[in-house]
Amino acid sequence: MIKTKNYDKKQGKISFVTDMSISLANAIRRSLLEIPTLAIDEVEIAQNDSALYDEVLAHRIGLIPIKTEKTIKETKFRLKEAGPKMVYATDLKPSIGTEYKSPIVLLDNEQEIQLTAIARVGRGIEHIKYSPGLMYYKHNVEDSLVNFININEDGKVSYDEKELKEKCNDEQIEKIKKLKEINELVINIESWGQLEVKKIFTEAIDILDENLTELNKAIK
Repeated sequence: MIKTKNYDKKQGKISFVTDMSISLANAIRRSLLEIPTLAIDEVEIAQNDSALYDEVLAHRIGLIPIKTEKTIKETKFRLKEAGPKMVYATDLKPSIGTEYKSPIVLLDNEQEIQLTAIARVGRGIEHIKYSPGLMYYKHNVEDSLVNFININEDGKVSYDEKELKEKCNDEQIEKIKKLKEINELVINIESWGQLEVKKIFTEAIDILDENLTELNKAIK
């Protein structure tokens, strides 16, 4: 159950408090890497006068987040720029669909680059460039206390009395001794730009559900 949430669509972030278990949260986190997204998979460089080797330039372009629609399995981009200027991901034609101005390369006077890039659908379990974002979580407890307590799988809180006396102030000690159970997690999800952040969460859940269904069939 989700109790409170903070959603920042402009920054592509969402955070919420939930009572789901750590094992479930971790399973959803790992499922993010199975969400299909677009990423540049092939680069044909016609001209590169920049300070970067062709391989480095291609690697940087391969990490550019590309807006992903389910109907598109492959798309082609072109880049033709001349210095002096900083070349950004937004200079690719047609538009990559995101507003992130990821820097690609700095061109000096009389330097040019010209290339064609092909983006294909893949998954993060194949290569991290296909990862749609980042999910991380922590126990719903004050940051100033978390390093001085232990929380078991059932949410029970324990601590070392000696460590508290040596490292904590009176206010921290009082708060820690009031803690008995912590059964809530603060979950944070950030999108790299390929997918809307809420969609990342729902698709990860759908993928986990499909995997569990297949596992259930396999063991029957």
